[in-house]
Amino acid sequence: MSEHEIAELCVRGLRAVGAAQPAARFLTRSVLDAERAGNRAVGLAHVFDYLDAYHDGRIVAGVVPQVTRPAPSCVIADARDGLAQEAFEAAADELFTATRENGMAALWIRGSYTCGELGYYPRRAAERGFTALACANSPALMSLGGSGGAVLGTNPMAYAAPRPDGPPVVIDQASSQTAYVNVRRYAQAGEPIPDGWAVGADGAATTDASAALAGALLPFGGHRGGNVALLVELLATLGGGSFSLDAAPFDRGNEPPGIGVFLLCLDSGVLPGTPGRAAAHLDRLRTDHGVCLPALERGVATAELEVDAELIRRLRAVALRAESRPRPPRR
Repeated sequence: MSEHEIAELCVRGLRAVGAAQPAARFLTRSVLDAERAGNRAVGLAHVFDYLDAYHDGRIVAGVVPQVTRPAPSCVIADARDGLAQEAFEAAADELFTATRENGMAALWIRGSYTCGELGYYPRRAAERGFTALACANSPALMSLGGSGGAVLGTNPMAYAAPRPDGPPVVIDQASSQTAYVNVRRYAQAGEPIPDGWAVGADGAATTDASAALAGALLPFGGHRGGNVALLVELLATLGGGSFSLDAAPFDRGNEPPGIGVFLLCLDSGVLPGTPGRAAAHLDRLRTDHGVCLPALERGVATAELEVDAELIRRLRAVALRAESRPRPPRR
């Protein structure tokens, strides 16, 4: 389908559950970015988590993010229990101005629903010519240091580097062995998960996806991955976002999670070296040394996306239900 058609369906579906037009548009852009990048766990399929969250109150509709700049290189965007994507858009110009003025600047988003594809945020910075690093926490889903239950989120980290002759290089990964939504998909299909992904409620390793949902995910690389996840937690919450242990679930209940996102932007133009030096090195790794990373192979975006037909059917059903509701009479 064309991206335009998919975007229209997403916006219509989000508007049907109360999302304001700007929020629906910003969220749709991030979802399509994730789908295009191949990160489908937080692509189009993730829209239904947002639809449910708006419906149940885990995302507050119609709020306007509040942006402050408490120090020359520090920007804080309070999402006010709305979308991280909308808070980012509200703060982006202030962040990029601060980066140009100071050579580097940081943004903290607080009080938001979970961030979706984390790579979206450094990618947007890299499209403006900056090198960027992002961290975000989530409601507690992962064990740490042998804890009996979940104490940290999947706590992703992402970074992006601009390329003068193509789209940015973006690396985006969770601190857990896999994303929570992947385990949930296995449980819905009644299929076992791979060894090493999770433990059950009793703390024992399990391949039962349903038992894993009642237990905790495991960090990648054992305690080393746990150390990374803890660093992400500390950075993401410095601006006042909820710690993972204190964040409400993102997929049930009516309380907003209120998590945090951290984005560091660096202006390489003020540093020694020619523009594009890092991009040239990345190309050298690929062409001269056989380094094969999906992020290095990304081409220019096309006007069409291949998407799951069932997801499109469900989105159309949401939009049609909204359009068939009787409208209140005009006064």
